[in-house]
Amino acid sequence: MEMKYYIVYGNWNPELLVDPNALNKAMEEWSKVLEKIDMKVKFWGSPLGITKTSVCVYKGHPDNFTKIPFGQAPYTDTNTHVVMKI
Repeated sequence: MEMKYYIVYGNWNPELLVDPNALNKAMEEWSKVLEKIDMKVKFWGSPLGITKTSVCVYKGHPDNFTKIPFGQAPYTDTNTHVVMKI
């Protein structure tokens, strides 16, 4: 089996919820941080039907996923699903 994608749910930082431009800029900057550790943001947005306000789908090697500096992320309070390839 191979880990392919990481679906990370969280809550957007409150200051980003009042300005869509600020949210876009924050995600552009966050994507650059992740590129430095060879992770990619494939998709991001807001999930439906759950209490979390953010969702990001990442692709990269499991070793690199563990290097993500979540303290710098534009969201907090995360939960992660891992998509496996059999």
